[in-house]
Amino acid sequence: MTVEQIATFLDGEVIGDGSVLITGLAKVEEARSGDLAFIANPKYEKYLGVTHASAVIVGKAAAIEGIEKLPPALIRVDDPYTSFVIALEWLNPQPELIAPGIHPTAVIAPSVSLGEQCGIGAHVVIGEGCRIGAQTKILANTVLGSNVTVGDGCLIYPNVTIREECIIGSRVVLQPGVVIGSDGFGFAPKKDGTYRKIPQRGIVVVEDDVEIQANTCIDRATMGETRIRRGTKLDNLVQIAHNVVVGEDTVIAAQSGIAGSTKIGKHVVIAGNVGIVGHLSIADRVVIAGQSGIAKSITKEGETYFGYPAKEMSRARRIEGALRQLPEVLVEIRRMEQEIQRLKDAVEQLNKKEE
Repeated sequence: MTVEQIATFLDGEVIGDGSVLITGLAKVEEARSGDLAFIANPKYEKYLGVTHASAVIVGKAAAIEGIEKLPPALIRVDDPYTSFVIALEWLNPQPELIAPGIHPTAVIAPSVSLGEQCGIGAHVVIGEGCRIGAQTKILANTVLGSNVTVGDGCLIYPNVTIREECIIGSRVVLQPGVVIGSDGFGFAPKKDGTYRKIPQRGIVVVEDDVEIQANTCIDRATMGETRIRRGTKLDNLVQIAHNVVVGEDTVIAAQSGIAGSTKIGKHVVIAGNVGIVGHLSIADRVVIAGQSGIAKSITKEGETYFGYPAKEMSRARRIEGALRQLPEVLVEIRRMEQEIQRLKDAVEQLNKKEE
């Protein structure tokens, strides 16, 4: 594949030799001759003069003037990161993980409905009344409880569990170890100090185009549903509790947890290791920085929060800046206290002399 062909596919502009052949893709700092790389962050522009890549995808604002030794070719585009992703998918497509058909070790109930071109892997168990859409792939050791619905074009990796009655939309990706529809954490305290389990009779609904990464757990509702709306992306080891609703196109990073009945808006970004208590509302387009703790609802759209308990970012930074100066401030306070005491003593001595 030549640089010119790739540039045409990406709707980009070639600077340099468009006839250069591309045989692979790599990071700009690790690339070798024949590789296509990209630069989306300006801090990586320093590699433009030293990379061994044969071509680099850059943004239209990339600073290339004054660089003595550029790669043989550059491809200018509006969005280099997205363009590289498109090139990666085009030049290095994912191999077929499983061919259509049913592995002989799979256990599929007689009442199951399978769409066309489904692939069912080894030791998969699919319970009574399940409906699986066309071209969905279910890999080894996955278990679907009774009356589960899975839409078209889904990819379910090994060792996933989807419990009874849950609904999965189309084009959903579930990475290894995901659990959909486990019991919500509901226990009522009794007078004797023990706990009575609260039945969890609701379901989980995962809408279209959602991707859920490895070992994330989404609990079924106590009643009604826990819902993950269209386009949402959940990282590894995320915990979504019972009756939570996560809005469209929201992203949640690893080790974050959302307690029961909280409602997350659309286009929200939740960074890693964030904790959100139950029965709150988070407005649309809110950003929550890593390791923050959310104890109150956030009602203003588009705000960024940080800290524990979380505060609006500018205020959190001011508080953080003040805390860093605290040791010096304490020293100064002690000095001032000593000076005040010295002045008090001097005044007292003066008063005694006047008497």
